[in-house]
Amino acid sequence: MNTRKGWVQGYNGQAVVNQHQIVLACDVSQDTNDVELFQPMTSVLTQTLTAAGVRSEVDLMLADAGYCSENNLTSPGPDRLIATTKDHKQRRAARELGRTSGPPPPNATPIEEMEHLLRTPQGADAYTQRSCTIEPIFGDRKHNRAIRHFRRRGLNAVRTEWAFIHLAGNMLKLYQHRAAAAIA
Repeated sequence: MNTRKGWVQGYNGQAVVNQHQIVLACDVSQDTNDVELFQPMTSVLTQTLTAAGVRSEVDLMLADAGYCSENNLTSPGPDRLIATTKDHKQRRAARELGRTSGPPPPNATPIEEMEHLLRTPQGADAYTQRSCTIEPIFGDRKHNRAIRHFRRRGLNAVRTEWAFIHLAGNMLKLYQHRAAAAIA
């Protein structure tokens, strides 16, 4: 994989979290680009929720611009908001173009439809939740827990390690929630 430090033998860790920052699904890939990983992660999420006996449907998935493609915007599955460009560019465009309302224009391309949805008050409010739900998970693992590389080799071993890392993180979050509830 290409990094800012050059080429490394590495993996692309993916995670799906809920609004409480609980990791619901995770996987590791050797793909350097996220765009091909949206649908596989949606499938992993469905499998995980089914295995856990969760029957409620996913209301809305939020994804950054790395996942934006016509295929990801139009494929079956839960409703989604996928940024069409980098976050700072998206915010600037929203300021310049203003808010929208109602459904997208009937002749809009999938990307134009998504840009319209992201500029509606509901879409803009929903999308602001993306960075405060998923980014702290990766920040916690990398900086607070000092997990900057995998200790095992091979894709299957790394997948298992990645799942264990998130299992431990989920357990810690649930323990802290329970401890805080006991104090209150």
